[in-house]
Amino acid sequence: MKKLLTLAGAAAMTMTSPAFAHHLQNLDTPYASRGACEAAVADFNSDDWEMLLDLFPDYFSSQGEVASFLTRAFPCELNPNDDQWYIQNHYGQVLHSDWYLRRQ
Repeated sequence: MKKLLTLAGAAAMTMTSPAFAHHLQNLDTPYASRGACEAAVADFNSDDWEMLLDLFPDYFSSQGEVASFLTRAFPCELNPNDDQWYIQNHYGQVLHSDWYLRRQ
């Protein structure tokens, strides 16, 4: 049952939340350094945490929890083909992770 609720939550966040648009719209944006990529993610996160907390109180209980989720869900990774850093989308895995399930 908990997995079904988690899956429903992931679908709801994807369909209804413009927060993910910031991250998802920039998955193909190259960043010259890890710091530049992480700064962009931090900026997206700070724009979105309050809205996510308001929209999904059943999934997040605090600003810190939302911030931790976003940091885990959208990490920066180096693409060895072009030596650029890109935001990755791991929010589905994070919603099913031990971290997320334990924090409830």
